[in-house]
Amino acid sequence: MNPPGTEFDEVALGLKASTGHRVAGALMIVNAALVLLETFMMPGSGKSDLLLTPSFPVTALIDIALGVSLLSGSAGAVRLSVIRVALGLVLFTLIRLLAGEWLAAGMQLGVSVAFLLLLLGHPRRLRIGVAAVLFGLYLALEGLGLYIVLSGQNPLARAVLSARGELTGEPAGDVVGELVDYRLRAPSDRWYLRTGEAARRDNPLADRWLIRPDLDAHILVIAERVPDTMVPLAPFVDTVVGNMRSAATSFELLDTAPLPGYPDTGKLLRMRATVDGQNIDYLAGLVTAYGSAYQLIGFTGASNFAAVEPELRAAIESFALPASAALPQGAGRVVGNAAPYAITAPNERWITASPEMLAQQNPDSDRWIVRPDVDAHLTVVLEPLGEETTPAALMQQMPERMRGSWPTANFHPDEPLAGTHASGQILHASVAGAQGAFEIDYALYVVGLRAFHVIAMAPAPAYPGVRDELRRAQLSFDPPND
Repeated sequence: MNPPGTEFDEVALGLKASTGHRVAGALMIVNAALVLLETFMMPGSGKSDLLLTPSFPVTALIDIALGVSLLSGSAGAVRLSVIRVALGLVLFTLIRLLAGEWLAAGMQLGVSVAFLLLLLGHPRRLRIGVAAVLFGLYLALEGLGLYIVLSGQNPLARAVLSARGELTGEPAGDVVGELVDYRLRAPSDRWYLRTGEAARRDNPLADRWLIRPDLDAHILVIAERVPDTMVPLAPFVDTVVGNMRSAATSFELLDTAPLPGYPDTGKLLRMRATVDGQNIDYLAGLVTAYGSAYQLIGFTGASNFAAVEPELRAAIESFALPASAALPQGAGRVVGNAAPYAITAPNERWITASPEMLAQQNPDSDRWIVRPDVDAHLTVVLEPLGEETTPAALMQQMPERMRGSWPTANFHPDEPLAGTHASGQILHASVAGAQGAFEIDYALYVVGLRAFHVIAMAPAPAYPGVRDELRRAQLSFDPPND
């Protein structure tokens, strides 16, 4: 109790906020302003997830109200602020830790301790100074975060990734694939190779992953083995684009062009998408080869794409296929297994299907040649006959037989086929099934009591470009003399 004639110490009696409490109020307002600014400027912060984020606007508005009350000297606001800060310390730090955001958890811990130093009891100069230092460090890190968001550049990214063990060490330089020994060159010494573990954690299909940390730019390489065959380019492009479209909130294919160095078997795609709320620009190279297929996907935030596009392009265009991707020797003249007939491949792009491939995928065929880059095929099937007949008479049975496999097949009238060594009959059919739409030229030659079915087919989009080659191969049929 104060002696008569002396003034009450309202701060000591807990009736009025102290200087430390008022400082806490001012810092709470500053922090709330930062939270609001960060919330609405961070990529991917949409209205639907604002309340799911530890730093959501409602919390910031509460902090502003408490801060104003503290500045006005309200003692009641001190108790409410302590409760608010303590709950934030436990709840928000735990959320950050569970999400693996160690730096954010440390920042939350630091700023919460700073506020508690100012709010508990009646802080003197030392505690106020320590709290100011903690808040200053927090403010510096928040400022750096805002700079990264606004500029798209992160000067600390490489150090952070290295500390996490996500980079292999020195600049990437010349990169060799793991699954297949393809090669590409990093465009500058600012590009690093992520460790295999880090790359596959983010994408299990990743074979190599280059990153330029300061601009958050990436080149993801996916290599796939396709033994004894070659993925046709057009459906490969459609599949990749379809997968990217399905993974994005919005997607736009801006441009396609032949990939320099691989004009027939490669495409360069320019794309834009919104993924997890972030606007991302892509430059991707797709390459198909015998036995393998490759995706080289360069991407970065939309704001950084113009700066990094030349480097993405240089890296993608430096891609070199492994020696194993070379086509086997052209089929040339192919002699039958079950009979000494022969067919001649139209050019060096046509190869002979391996015995394993023949046994697994087409066991009824005696011979099979394929042009892998366009998925075009020519097979020869032998059929013993019970009696003598003509190619024209036997051809009348073919539409019904083919409808057993393709019920909706459309047929053109058959016509005579005057081959180089023999005469036969040919029928054209358009078919569709689970594997897509195909065009088929079905040729028949009859030699004694054997029929030789020389069947040429290609996907409908590729057929016009390969039709003449298919016909030349069918016309080259040389019947056996046995």
